[in-house]
Amino acid sequence: MDLNTIERDDIDAVAEGMAAAPAAATRKVFIKTYGCQMNVYDSQRMTDALAADGYTATDAIGEADLVLLNTCHIREKAAEKVYSELGRIRDMKAERALAGREMLVGVAGCVAQAEGAEIIRRSPAVDLVIGPQTYHRLPDVLARVRGGEKIVETDYAIEDKFEHLPQPKRAEVIKRGVTAFLTVQEGCDKFCTFCVVPYTRGSEVSRPVAQIVAEAERLAEAGVREVTLLGQNVNAWHGRGETKGGKT
Repeated sequence: MDLNTIERDDIDAVAEGMAAAPAAATRKVFIKTYGCQMNVYDSQRMTDALAADGYTATDAIGEADLVLLNTCHIREKAAEKVYSELGRIRDMKAERALAGREMLVGVAGCVAQAEGAEIIRRSPAVDLVIGPQTYHRLPDVLARVRGGEKIVETDYAIEDKFEHLPQPKRAEVIKRGVTAFLTVQEGCDKFCTFCVVPYTRGSEVSRPVAQIVAEAERLAEAGVREVTLLGQNVNAWHGRGETKGGKT
C-alpha cells in the first residue's frame, strides 16, 4: 500500500473523529436580580467575573449550571420571597441531578449579607452565599464549592473589589446597549433606624476618580452614551483625585 494513501486515511479518520466529537461544553449562569440599580450593576460585574471562569450568561434558568439570586433586603418580606424562589430552584436542581447534570445554587446581595448561614440552614439546596462586598471572589468560591464545600462568604473584604474584578469584554458591553450604570460609592454611615444599608452594604466607601474615569472611558469606547452614577449615598462621595497641588 502506498505510504501517502496510509497518511491520507489516517488524516481522514482524525477529521471524522473531530467532527463527531461534541464541542467542549460551556458552563452557563443564570442571574436573577432583585431591587435597585446597584444590584443590576453588581449582577453585570458578577457576570464579567464568571466569564473569566468559563461561564456564559443565559436567560433560561433550566439551562443553567449555576443559578445566582442577587437579592435586595429593602422591601418588606424580601427574604421570604428569596426562600420561596429557592424552593422552586431546589426542584429544578433535583431534576437536573436525576439527568446527571449539575446545577449549583448561590445567593448574593443584601439578603445574603443579612441572613448568612441561615440561608443554607433553611435551604440546603444552596451551595454558596456571598455578600455584595465579596462577589469578586466568586471564581475561587465556586472552585471550593465544586470540591464539596458549602461556602458562606459575607466578611467585608479588606481589598478593593473593583481592582480585582475583570473588565467586561467590549462585545458584552455593546450587547448591553447605549446606557450603563457605574457605581462610584457604596455603603452608608447614617445608621437610620428604618434602614438596613449600613448592615448589608457596610460603611461608606468611595471609588477613586481615576478608577471611575477609566471605567467610564471603557464604556464610552464600547458605544455607551449615557452613564448613570450610582451609590447608596452618592452625595457622600469623597474619592481621591488629582489636583495641581497633588492628590486630594
